[in-house]
Amino acid sequence: MQYKKFANIYVLRLERGDEIVDRLRVFVEKEEITGGFFYGLGAVKNVSLGYFDVEKREYKERSFEQEFELTSMVGDVAFSGDKIIVHAHVTLAGEDFKVVAGHLNKATVTATIEIVFNPIVGKLSKKTDPITGLNLMDLKE
Repeated sequence: MQYKKFANIYVLRLERGDEIVDRLRVFVEKEEITGGFFYGLGAVKNVSLGYFDVEKREYKERSFEQEFELTSMVGDVAFSGDKIIVHAHVTLAGEDFKVVAGHLNKATVTATIEIVFNPIVGKLSKKTDPITGLNLMDLKE
């Protein structure tokens, strides 16, 4: 992973073999970032996606081994206590040009991933919502 800061925004380049969520956690920890938002694109394989079933209050998970173009990735980074929470959604296109999308659990970079990361000032926190069971942003003061 390589990255560079431009004014208040970082640009990251993940490399072949990197796991996206893991690399984002490492970056946030190393730079002592307390929250932020990101977007990116690139190419991946060995992908695990999730879909949240609101009624059952659980994620359905599906894995895809093939290679994909990561046509869009958006997400945020926050904390639950001291734990870094990376929340990302992706849209992926296969060689048949069909699209799959969902909550990103993991994905391995095949060529590169380019990410723009916009940190915020102050700590962004998440707490478990008793109704949905999801970790939601806690914006109360």
